[in-house]
Amino acid sequence: MTDTSLENIIRELIYEGTEGEYWDFKEKPYIPESESDKNKKKQDLLHDIICMANNLSNRDAYIIMGVSDSPVKVIGVQNYKNRWTTEDYLDFIESGKKWAGGYIPKIQLKTIVTAMQNEIDVLIIKKTATVPYYLSERFGAVNPNQIYVRKGAKNTPKNKQAEIHDIEKLWSYRFGLIPYPKDRVLNYICDVDSWEEMISSSSGKSWYYSKFPEYTIEMFEDEEISQGGNPGFTIINDNQDSCPSVIQVKYHQTVMFRSIVYYIDGARGIVVSPKKSFLPIEYFQSDTIKLCFHYFHNSMELELSRLLIHMMFSFSGDPVSKDQIDSIPIFINEVEKSEVINFIQHNISYYEMKVLEYKKELKSDSHVPQQVDSMATTMMVKLALNDMRQQTN
Repeated sequence: MTDTSLENIIRELIYEGTEGEYWDFKEKPYIPESESDKNKKKQDLLHDIICMANNLSNRDAYIIMGVSDSPVKVIGVQNYKNRWTTEDYLDFIESGKKWAGGYIPKIQLKTIVTAMQNEIDVLIIKKTATVPYYLSERFGAVNPNQIYVRKGAKNTPKNKQAEIHDIEKLWSYRFGLIPYPKDRVLNYICDVDSWEEMISSSSGKSWYYSKFPEYTIEMFEDEEISQGGNPGFTIINDNQDSCPSVIQVKYHQTVMFRSIVYYIDGARGIVVSPKKSFLPIEYFQSDTIKLCFHYFHNSMELELSRLLIHMMFSFSGDPVSKDQIDSIPIFINEVEKSEVINFIQHNISYYEMKVLEYKKELKSDSHVPQQVDSMATTMMVKLALNDMRQQTN
């Protein structure tokens, strides 16, 4: 996960205004305020890690330190000088504790610095298939052979056992019974190092997921789409030629996702076609600029683009594909997209000026006017998204 991706996730969770099934806010880091408080803090930390590792969504979980929970507000932990590092947290869970079956939660600490220079420590508890996690020997008030879970926004109390159907659900994850194939595929797409190439030829490529080979990706040429011309988002490249192909993600013979993928900038990069929206923005002087390209965070289009870049171009160190993605706005969700539109409406004179500036920069005899309009609007929306996020941080 990139730092930018993590920042987007944490921003979205803070925006929710409440705690949830895979995230928890802590105003302070786990630093004991006195010697007598030390054991309790360690027990609380271990209990929280176990519950988050056993979240019923079976996904990456986040203990977000430096954010109060009532109300949800960024406080920051920068004034705490003795905060733990990733190594401290790893040493804590690995040393002197007996984990059932030898399975230990995978954790990582990341620090995010907001626009207001507040530091937020995020303890990431990684999603795995080896849930449920529990101790085989007691650690203070954390009982052995007792399964705790994160359900809703609550942890199972230390002196209680999770409900039987919740425990059964965790074991179903370990046995591979759930999630169902359509729900798993995005997680596998994000596991970029586990895909292996099957076929590579002038007419197409294919890969399989090494952990579950029944998941495959196919990319092949199609004469119908090759007649469509260059999409508007390619005009920012030095070489504006693009070559489209069909891309399919399959489970056995079932197509679970299908889209168009473009080799860009003289085949120096590759991206899956972003979404297109006609935005209801009322310009004072122009009503022709409506089309915007965009991605949504954690969408198949975005994550598949990142996977293809990793598999096909990471060896060259060429940043073209990454730059192409970064030039297109990535919304957290539909709500943020609507907020950006409202933000532009309330600052319409400024953003109309910016979109006209971008049109002037992009205009060329070789460009179709509609392509210039759509990319200029896309660049303007990207700017507005960044401006809005800086204000809210």
